[in-house]
Amino acid sequence: MRAEVTKIQEQIFAKTMWVPLIIVALGAVIAIRLGMVGALIFFVGYIWLATLSLPLAAILYILAAPFPIGMILHHHKFYVADFMAIVLAIKLFLANVHKGFGGLVETFLPKAFRLPLLFLLLLSVLSLGESLSRFGTVIKILEYIEFFVVMVAVFRNAGTDERIWNGYFTALFLAVSAVTVYGLYQFLFQLGPVYNIVDGHHVRATGFFGQPNVFGAFNDETFPLALALLTLGPRYLKKGWLVVATVLTALGAVLSYSRGSWVADAAAVFFMLVLVAVTKPKVVKMFAAYGIGIPILMFLAVFFLGKTDLSHTALFIGAHKNTIERLKTTVTALLNPQGHFDTDQRLLIWKSALQAIRQHPLLGVGLGNFHLFIQQHPPKGLAAVPPMAHDLYLEWGADLGVGGILAALWFEWSWISKAVSIIRQKLPVLNEYGYAALMGAFGTAVAFIVHNWVDFLIDQGVIVPLLIALAFIAAQYEHYRNGSVS
Repeated sequence: MRAEVTKIQEQIFAKTMWVPLIIVALGAVIAIRLGMVGALIFFVGYIWLATLSLPLAAILYILAAPFPIGMILHHHKFYVADFMAIVLAIKLFLANVHKGFGGLVETFLPKAFRLPLLFLLLLSVLSLGESLSRFGTVIKILEYIEFFVVMVAVFRNAGTDERIWNGYFTALFLAVSAVTVYGLYQFLFQLGPVYNIVDGHHVRATGFFGQPNVFGAFNDETFPLALALLTLGPRYLKKGWLVVATVLTALGAVLSYSRGSWVADAAAVFFMLVLVAVTKPKVVKMFAAYGIGIPILMFLAVFFLGKTDLSHTALFIGAHKNTIERLKTTVTALLNPQGHFDTDQRLLIWKSALQAIRQHPLLGVGLGNFHLFIQQHPPKGLAAVPPMAHDLYLEWGADLGVGGILAALWFEWSWISKAVSIIRQKLPVLNEYGYAALMGAFGTAVAFIVHNWVDFLIDQGVIVPLLIALAFIAAQYEHYRNGSVS
């Protein structure tokens, strides 16, 4: 049954929204030629829009996040989305400041993840004591606050309002689909660096992220949400666009040729399948058909697309494996890591991270500073200094000390445990939409956790699917913790 249209929902589509939206669009166009002038016009319109409708302003944040529009200041990237988050934070603060300190805590620190999040932020501040770059650590702390405090709070503000959540999910699927279509274009015409060549005539898709593993993560973390809403959601959802979104997100994960993405989505679908079988066994066959069938079809599609040559610049440099061969190496890389360059390099990076943990076990080298440590202590055989440890747990261990690993495990456990407990304990009172979106959020969390064993994916754009998923889990947890049953 459709949720009732609230005043907040009506604001999303109010005619008064068109004026600031036109100003935002005008500013974006002018910025292409006049830079700062256009940016100022853009933010005048965006601030105005945020005062009228927080949900609509949040939707624009989702749409803008994956596009690297911004500037570099003191070797750190600042995106348009970062400044949009500041506007959203101020709007949410002013809307809740009358509630006092306790009310602000409830607004910005969701009960579902509060303790592990505070532990992570505390460790981050303490890491300033031994930070290799205090400026860099401060920037990273602010970035984490933007992601896990501000944006989760902004999205969670929707509560259980299905129409607003539909807006957020739709915006996410549009952004991911646009990035995937561009990634397909890159793949087909070999528009990328030589070291990303696959199947002789193509390159691994990177979208606007500049790196295929990040492109893959953006897709693999979105796929569970689209899959769950498509197969488990209520009938009134327009399934046509959900089919397109599900197919494109699966296609994007395959086009990345990222083993981490492939394993992440395989794990997400598996654990979602188990949870569906336990809670709603009648729909398990349909869920399995879509969850397994669509990725297989996308693997086959990319395999056959790989036989085309639209670039006419094929360079066979030893990294030209097709989709099936790349899939095989996902297993052989585990059995013989020294025989695979990428895996061998990761082992060297992880060894360096363990060295950083041994040398700085209490405070670490400062949040976001592992890349400086490995630059100062490069292991023998390292081809290039990486921007991170290619492992969230070792990254936080190196950055924050041993406590960083505990923070990662505690934080992630809170996501999984809350989602599963709500699904299982509140199943009799969960409506179809809540069940489907919670299942998708659970799958997104699993995909993030698994992929981050071999990469570090807390960055602008790529983190958005996780933030939306966490916000939905937190909103549902708050809803049922307060004793609501509808």
